[in-house]
Amino acid sequence: MNRRLPVTLVGGFLGAGKTSLLHHFISEHQSGNLAILVENPGALNLDAKAIKGLCGAMRRLGDTVMEMPSLEESAQIDLLADKLRELSENGRFERVLVETSGTVNAASLEKYFGISPSDKDKFTPWAELHQIVCVVDALDLYHAVIAPMRRGEAVPFLDFQQAQIKDAGMLVLNKCDLVNDAERAACVEFLLQVNAKASLVEAAYGEVPTEIWAQIGRFQPSLQQEPSVIEAKVPDVALSSVLYRAYRPFHPARFWDWFNAEHPGLLRAKGLIWLATRNLLVGGISRTRFQNGCGGAGIWWAALPREEWPQESDALTRMQETWREPYGDRRQELVLIGEAARLAEVTRGLDACLLNAEEYDRPTREWTAFPDPFPIWDVGAEGA
Repeated sequence: MNRRLPVTLVGGFLGAGKTSLLHHFISEHQSGNLAILVENPGALNLDAKAIKGLCGAMRRLGDTVMEMPSLEESAQIDLLADKLRELSENGRFERVLVETSGTVNAASLEKYFGISPSDKDKFTPWAELHQIVCVVDALDLYHAVIAPMRRGEAVPFLDFQQAQIKDAGMLVLNKCDLVNDAERAACVEFLLQVNAKASLVEAAYGEVPTEIWAQIGRFQPSLQQEPSVIEAKVPDVALSSVLYRAYRPFHPARFWDWFNAEHPGLLRAKGLIWLATRNLLVGGISRTRFQNGCGGAGIWWAALPREEWPQESDALTRMQETWREPYGDRRQELVLIGEAARLAEVTRGLDACLLNAEEYDRPTREWTAFPDPFPIWDVGAEGA
């Protein structure tokens, strides 16, 4: 029989910092090869692309990063089992990290590892679950859960978030730098009330002390006699994810207003943007309920000389898939996650930020005259 690979499940609500935690783990990992499976929250798997980029930049050529379809669909469990069997038979991986999406309780996969009572032990011959990690956004937890509870208000997704916390063997309270001491203490108290048995680590940017990685790799049997939540879907409000793609630039001022406005029902937005005033630069945005970020994410391939394009056939194929004349790979490409009934309104708001027909037909040199309230993106280039 092949060696049973140790598996760590990394979960947490939308925007908690799961990918940041994995980035830090990969950066600190000094021993064997890693296999990282990243659940796809939509058609655009930005987290997997970011992790692949990090492994490449660190010359960790023995690592592998794989994208997984939504694990909310039971049919995909067989695919996950096949992936784990393939990795085990390969024989060169030290451990597997699985990043689940924010709409899945990672513990719902526990039953398949033969740890909890179950009729299905699909992964047992090839994989052994060592740890379930739940990453919690301190800023979001305090303002979306704790403060409303103190005011006696209803809290959407409360049962689901509590289940994610309760079923974990390790809790990482992330973004502690964004809350004050009283708010952080309230978050710690809340987590301990929900799950006093788990290890609790406080962090910023997903950076935890090096010695914590040994705990993440240590075998932890189920904390509960029965997992408290088996259903993967968020129970109280239907969530959905959509890929927003458009091959026309945003008017900077209109998009600035959209980016900083409230959008009820929108829980997460992340991806690539094209501003009319910054025709060289790829913009990257990340938005949660209480935190917005936008900055430079590189240079569009269409803005570079052809001799600087990637040489690998896979990379060239991916480029061509999103290439549209006359502006090449420039585009809007955002994953939007939120209440299913409200995402259509969100996408209509983004459509309104695009250059209208008259603006789009102007020469690109005139686009630079549009008001642009965004800060400078520090990626070594600016301009039209």
